[in-house]
Order: sequence, then structure tokens, then C-alpha cells
Amino acid sequence: MKKTRNLFLLVGSPADTPKALEAIKFKGLITVPYWTPCLPLDVEKAFKNNKSVVCSRDDFVGKIPKNAVIVNVVPTARSHVCSLRQTIYLRYSESIANQFEKIANDLNLDIGDHKSNTSGLFDGPTKKDCAYCQYLDGNIQKNKRTVYRSSNFFVIPTLGQFITGYLLIIPDQHIMSNGELSPEHLEEFKNVLEDVEYILKLAYPGYKILVWENGSGSSGKGKAKDSLVHSHVHVAPSALTSNDIKEISGFDFDEINLFDLPKYKDHSYLLIKNPDNEKWIINNNPEVYIPRQYVRQLIAEEYEIPGDAWNWRTHPFEDKMYQTIDDIITVIWKNRDQLPERIRNNTNFLFDAN
Repeated sequence: MKKTRNLFLLVGSPADTPKALEAIKFKGLITVPYWTPCLPLDVEKAFKNNKSVVCSRDDFVGKIPKNAVIVNVVPTARSHVCSLRQTIYLRYSESIANQFEKIANDLNLDIGDHKSNTSGLFDGPTKKDCAYCQYLDGNIQKNKRTVYRSSNFFVIPTLGQFITGYLLIIPDQHIMSNGELSPEHLEEFKNVLEDVEYILKLAYPGYKILVWENGSGSSGKGKAKDSLVHSHVHVAPSALTSNDIKEISGFDFDEINLFDLPKYKDHSYLLIKNPDNEKWIINNNPEVYIPRQYVRQLIAEEYEIPGDAWNWRTHPFEDKMYQTIDDIITVIWKNRDQLPERIRNNTNFLFDAN
């Protein structure tokens, strides 16, 4: 997993450094304007919110930490300065933001998406370009991935599932998060989740089940352009618990009842189910930087899966997706007579003659 909570110090002339600072605007960064003092307490506050800090070296007050990243800002990419290690060139074919992002990537540092790379929408993202809505309309593989279907939800294995047994619970309604569900639909979701957990424990005995949602704000504004802005809850075999994630992340979480979720719909959030009871924990602090696919990264570490295989955009793992479908259909078929009635009714379509 890439590291967060870093200090970047820009070294350059008073004419050049402000130009670089103006362009370095990332979700996981606090950018301190030029000629503004940057105090150790400011850095500590940013670190508490899981963000990094970038400022001018001349504006940093105090002793420079050993792990601080020094970034040189120079006017051009002339040959005599190309030997500088971490360097941003102002007059260069590539943007300052892209150059800075490459520096962070080379150092395995997570600074988040550039703030310009967002949906920029005034209204919610439309159904027209939504992959899940297209799936429901029969435009994607004619719904062959669905393993469970209730009145208002469907369950599918997900692209990028680096482990078998990884499922998504998705509402038919095009909403940004489950926080927008009505009380009646939240009750139905609770039943669907109960059934999905039952099926997974049957298919993968000995595994605990981790449940979480990366909820978007109700408008969807601010999400990256390639994000799936249609509510979906992740359910996967994992030994991790909500308490584990709370401890690992250092984020502040509030304990809530599922039916309190609509109170949090206006902002993005990370919601995790406590496996020991019906309580959930949530972080919806807009000041906290939660890396993309954060829980997926933790699970990948748990399973000792190297590199960035957690990234579904670059690692689809279609073989594991189809293996999950086979595993679930097989276990449902073998145990059909013993299954709870609701599960039987909501999986009958799997065995229709047509």
C-alpha cells in the first residue's frame, strides 16, 4: 500500500515556487500558499486527516523531518539541471501536476486524485453512462453475472476480485450511496445482506465476512471521472474486522445503526459493518483523505497479494469472477432443500430452464 502523511518542501526562486504551488492541488494534499508560514502543528493536523503537506522550503518553520521530500522547482529542463532527483520543470511539455504526481508515484506516496480530475457535475451522475444501470438494462453480458435477485437489489461478483467470493450488493435505483435509500429499501437491503452472508459462509466455510461501502456524496460531485457513481456495497471473505480497520487507519469512526445512514447521505463516507453485532461504523469527515479502494488494499495485504493487484481498473481477474459464480451456483444447488425460503425464492432464476 502506498504511504500517506508526507511533507513535501519545494525549493526554488520566489518567482517560480508560487507557480508550482498553485498547480499542485490533490485530494490527499494540503497545499500551503507561498509566503504563508507552515508550522509543525499544521503538518500534524494534516497527518491526522491522512493527508500530506506541500509548501515552500522557505515557509516551513522548524526542523525539517528526515523523511521530508525535497522537490526542486526550476524554469526549464535544460541538460545541466536534469541530474536533480525530485524536480519540477515549469516550462516543459508536461504539466506541473503530472510531474509532481510522477514524483509521488516513484516514491510510493499516495497524494490522491488531482482536484481537476472530478466529475464537475452540478447534478447527480446520470444513468446514461452508468455501468450498473446498463447491466440492469441487459446491455452488459445479459445479466449472466447475477447470483441473487430481490425486488430492488441484485448481487454480482465484481471485476477486479483478486479473491473468490467477493460480491457487490447493488440497488436498482440509480443513487450515489445507500444513504439515499428509503427506510423500506434499507430494510430490504438488510435482508439481502443477511442472505448474501449466509451463502458466502456456505460456499467458503471457515471465512469471516467483511462488509463495507464507499459512499459518495448525494450529488456525486468531486468523485473521479472514472469512478462508479452508483451505490454498491462490498461483501468479501476476510479476517479483517471493523475494529481492525479502525486501528490500522487511525481514522475516527462513529458507531451507527444501519437505519441512521440517511443522516450521512450528503457527504462521502466509509461505512463498515461490525461482524459481531448489527452495528456499523462510519467516517464521513470531508477533511479526511480516504484513499481510493482503501479497504481493497487492506484485504490485498491480508492475502499477501503483491503490487497494485487490488486496483480493479488495471487488474480485472475475470477468472476469479467466474469461479465465484460457479462456487455460489454449485453450493446453492447442492443445498437447495435446506436453504431459507427467501434465498430459494431469490435464486430460483439461476435454475430456470430458459
